[in-house]
Amino acid sequence: MRTILKISAISIIGILSANSSLNAQETYIKYNQKYIESLGEDSNIDETLHLDTYKNRFAFLNQNTYLNIDYNDITYTYVKKYLSYRWYGKIIGLSTYYFPLFESKLNQYGMPLELKYLAVVESALNPRAGSWAGAKGLWQFMPATGAEFGIKQNDYVNIFYDPVGNTDSAVRYLRQLYLNLGDWNLAISAYNCGEGNVRKAIKKAGTKNYWKVRPFLPKETQAYVPSFIAVNYLFNFYKEHNIRPQYFKFNFHDLKIIKTNETTTLEALGKQFNYEILKFANPQFITNVVPKGSIVYAR
Repeated sequence: MRTILKISAISIIGILSANSSLNAQETYIKYNQKYIESLGEDSNIDETLHLDTYKNRFAFLNQNTYLNIDYNDITYTYVKKYLSYRWYGKIIGLSTYYFPLFESKLNQYGMPLELKYLAVVESALNPRAGSWAGAKGLWQFMPATGAEFGIKQNDYVNIFYDPVGNTDSAVRYLRQLYLNLGDWNLAISAYNCGEGNVRKAIKKAGTKNYWKVRPFLPKETQAYVPSFIAVNYLFNFYKEHNIRPQYFKFNFHDLKIIKTNETTTLEALGKQFNYEILKFANPQFITNVVPKGSIVYAR
């Protein structure tokens, strides 16, 4: 009996060491610390996740999506990492505002609805998120790619921050990447590092199998598909981990879409509509000025 216990203990230590080593090797997406701190923390999250439970839940996810929701040591490591984010309940709550918009655009272009989770990975649903490389908005569009898809900005309006403009362009770009590469995991990777870099990685790997291509992708890009899968898991099983979101009372489609006939200000519009909602729903206005002909989301 002692021998069995000793072997079991060694096995468990080996598994823990392997997971610890893998965790140290992985790169995780970094989010704006000021934004994360503004969300607050939930101290009651249950981070426990047994391997058998995890495998069963992943099998369920994989059976109910067009995407490849793969179970392996890497995705397990990323799910555990995301479970440690005690601000994530706020993101799930915020998603009830944005997801109807994302889903309507994905439906419009015939795309899997699960791709909405990519915006969560990219920006943590911060419409004014920005990266060191210059990516902006909910879907983190790069300036050059944004220009290709019609996203513009001036001294008053930045469509990179517009929820509708950013989402529409992101979905069209993802569709283009999928049609070119024929695999959603590769398309998600290309969304981050560019199609050219993914094609180079495919050539080096000698296959289009994502998990064999992954080691040849840029280190930061290697984090995107596992993070996307981890977010998919959290949004489907957050209740099992005692995550308690604070949901929005309305969603994006509850807003009115108006067009201004003359140049005005957010304060002036606030006399007719809810001012706080105007500020929240229209991050594309980078000053108080709302130019003539602008599209405004109001309630």
